[in-house]
Amino acid sequence: MSAFLAPIHYWLYNKIRHVIEREQKIFEGADSLCGGTAEEARSQAWQSYGEPLPDADLTEHIDQSNIHGWLQRQINVAESREAAFIQALVDNCGDAAIDVTQEAFREHGAHCARHADAQGKYETSTATGIYKAINDYYLNGMPCDQADTVIESTPDKMVWESEVCLQEPNWKRVGADGKMMKNLYNEWLTAFVSILNPGFVFRQIADSKAGGTTNKYEITRV
Repeated sequence: MSAFLAPIHYWLYNKIRHVIEREQKIFEGADSLCGGTAEEARSQAWQSYGEPLPDADLTEHIDQSNIHGWLQRQINVAESREAAFIQALVDNCGDAAIDVTQEAFREHGAHCARHADAQGKYETSTATGIYKAINDYYLNGMPCDQADTVIESTPDKMVWESEVCLQEPNWKRVGADGKMMKNLYNEWLTAFVSILNPGFVFRQIADSKAGGTTNKYEITRV
């Protein structure tokens, strides 16, 4: 593995692991809600998409003959499995499953924010610093995808937009409700920002599904 590229691979692998961690947190909440039904939903998702990667160093997992392809596949698998599991929970356990899943997304977003803060390397007093932290924890495609376009960047406000939601094809592939999933991801982002610095808020300010041409988001000082 190239010494130059290795940090990028680990950076992306760590973000994939965050999705795996969040899936486990969702299961813990759902298990308390609907027990065996939650276990069955998870088992079905695992049968369809494979069990989550064990928590081990990247070198123990990655196909070094096809690094890019392996990482892309793990993104697709993690996002698809999580969405399939969530949709199965909602289908079988009702609206209460949405509440449990929302809480898991919020708790995981807060957990990641506390971890980011403990690193001491982010300028959490600025919107730009918070945005950088988000990009180190929030899985949003491969680095080459470049889905986000920053349109405003100041210490008090970051605004960015995207014509596509990179996770949406995986949600559609498994039959998960896209609006529900987008709301859940926004719950994660809201919690991450509010915990990292309560003086800032995250908002989605435009939605392509609501008649706009792009999805637009902001982190702004309150």
